[in-house]
Amino acid sequence: MGDGSLNSDCMILHTQGFSYDEQLMMSQELNAKFGFHSTVIPHKKIYFVIRIPNKDLRTLRELISPHMIPSMSYKVPK
Repeated sequence: MGDGSLNSDCMILHTQGFSYDEQLMMSQELNAKFGFHSTVIPHKKIYFVIRIPNKDLRTLRELISPHMIPSMSYKVPK
């Protein structure tokens, strides 16, 4: 499963292994294909990550739930 974290107002996709431009492209694709409102934000003043706001998490869960292993389901809110 991919790396991410869940905060009170958003989900962060830890995509530090990609360049800023690659992350921007991924964020734009998520927004265009799924109607998300994701953004690329600085993280720990060292690198960038993709932020997905809470209002998009229900759609995200519906998209990825069929592909998640049960032990990782806590990563996305119900």
